[in-house]
Amino acid sequence: MILKIRGVQSRRMSMDDAIEYLSSMKPESDEILVFPEKFITTKVNSNDLDRILDSIKFDNTVILGSLSIEERFLFNRSFIIKNKQIIGWQDKINLYKAETAKYTPGNELKIFNIGNYRAGILVCYDLDFPDYARMLFRERCDVIFNPSLIRRDFHREWHWYVKTRALENRIPVISINSISDDFMGDSIIAYPHREQGGVRLDIIEGKMDDILCTVDTSKYATSREERLREENIMIEHFTNLPR
Repeated sequence: MILKIRGVQSRRMSMDDAIEYLSSMKPESDEILVFPEKFITTKVNSNDLDRILDSIKFDNTVILGSLSIEERFLFNRSFIIKNKQIIGWQDKINLYKAETAKYTPGNELKIFNIGNYRAGILVCYDLDFPDYARMLFRERCDVIFNPSLIRRDFHREWHWYVKTRALENRIPVISINSISDDFMGDSIIAYPHREQGGVRLDIIEGKMDDILCTVDTSKYATSREERLREENIMIEHFTNLPR
């Protein structure tokens, strides 16, 4: 299956500005749009979500970065939208530093069936923890979306995490950052492909403009199954290893 992905390196903006921005977008019909973490700076509620959905004029799959949403508690939540409807969401699990004083952490890692592929979302800092990506790998996830908000001084380390998770799990990782001044974009997409004798990564990076990528899932599906089979053999030989 071919996935055509547009990483939208938007600036951070208020709710009203985001409504205007989303309503002006005209993506190609087959693009999956991925936004940065907390690109809307305003806290939102269910009425605000309705306004966001009403502003979207296209039927594409959208990973709406993440939003600070107030329900009973405040969550850092990434929404999946398709055909102008919310089809699922993932709450950030590992909150970063000051977030712990404001947000409630998520307690579930989800797999989303979107058309013919299976997707997972690791919100920003969640990608730093290898067990989360490993859980998605063992559930045969086809792609990991990673809405991020990474300050410019940490881009090198962030890129290492993205490349490592993609290579060790044979899963593409789509990590999209804001171009606001403290963050400066530099989004990265890392996806594996099979070569004779091994697996390599293709890397696409983007500084300030939207970052585009076409991923052919057939190029890594076999390698992912081989890695899973090898891991299961190892676990069978060492019964004290975690499953």
